[in-house]
Amino acid sequence: MKPFGKLSPDDKISASLMPMLFDRPHKVLEILRQATNDTKPQQDIDIKIQERMDMGNFLEERIIQLIESRLDIHIKYPVDEVMSQEIGMTGDRKPLDVYASLDGIYYASEPKLIAPQDRRIYVEGNEPLELLGAIPVEIKNMQHKPYDNIECMTKEYGRGYLQLQAQMMIAEARFGIIGCLFNGNDLRVFICKQNKEIQDIIIDKCLTVYEHLENNTDFEPVDLEMMAEKYNQINEQDPIQLDNSLMADIEHYYRLKEQKEITEQEMERLQMKMIEALGDAEEGLIHHNGGITKLSRPARHYKAQPARYIEAKEARIIRAKTVTIKNLLDYTS
Repeated sequence: MKPFGKLSPDDKISASLMPMLFDRPHKVLEILRQATNDTKPQQDIDIKIQERMDMGNFLEERIIQLIESRLDIHIKYPVDEVMSQEIGMTGDRKPLDVYASLDGIYYASEPKLIAPQDRRIYVEGNEPLELLGAIPVEIKNMQHKPYDNIECMTKEYGRGYLQLQAQMMIAEARFGIIGCLFNGNDLRVFICKQNKEIQDIIIDKCLTVYEHLENNTDFEPVDLEMMAEKYNQINEQDPIQLDNSLMADIEHYYRLKEQKEITEQEMERLQMKMIEALGDAEEGLIHHNGGITKLSRPARHYKAQPARYIEAKEARIIRAKTVTIKNLLDYTS
């Protein structure tokens, strides 16, 4: 196990934040702002999650060794220096950097041919390629159904892919390696190419976060979850007075809710008609106006699973994600 943890500064964007940067950029802003103001709250990590993290750290070096054996290469591990790249400047001409703490790095001083192997090595393009230059290596220990093709990583932004793209950008690398150990026994190695389009998006998203940080502004909520997170403080206080104009939105909400219920009922009725038309058949064809429409009702196969033990959770208070509407008085009736 390497004798150190995260090397990149807490108040700057690092490659490890890339998945959150794409999914919840407001959370990245919150993390950086707390680190900048030294107000980061103490985290109570669930013991099960902590055990997985500890096991991942313990297995990291072993996974590196397995990748070395599988690809017949030598990987530098651990990497005890942090890397960074300047992507812009603040208003007062201070550099804005993105950082990366690499799990490992492979230096290919001459071309190294890597060929794909089913269930073992996945290569972008699904054909042999030659690795050359500095190549970042990212390690993941996952409890997940194993990815069964390279597209699970590159097209669906699999675990580690966005992080690796940031690492490749910082290291000016053309290739990167992700080693995923699935469920403790299924190692799969993914060889990814530099993606300039994604790296440009990374830079743009990083600069947006840094701009909010510098100007002390926030992201505008784009969905219900983000709006709920914006106002999540628990305050015991008397009801506040709201503007009467909000009643128009409430009435509109009621109308939409009623329409939704009617739509869902009608959709269910139509589904019943289609199931009845298929009967016990899995597929059915409709020939119409020179075209063919296929209806399918496939069988779902579920593997047997053992009973699960759910650990106890401490008492906690959280704000509801949605607003409940209740008419206390109605003077129109």
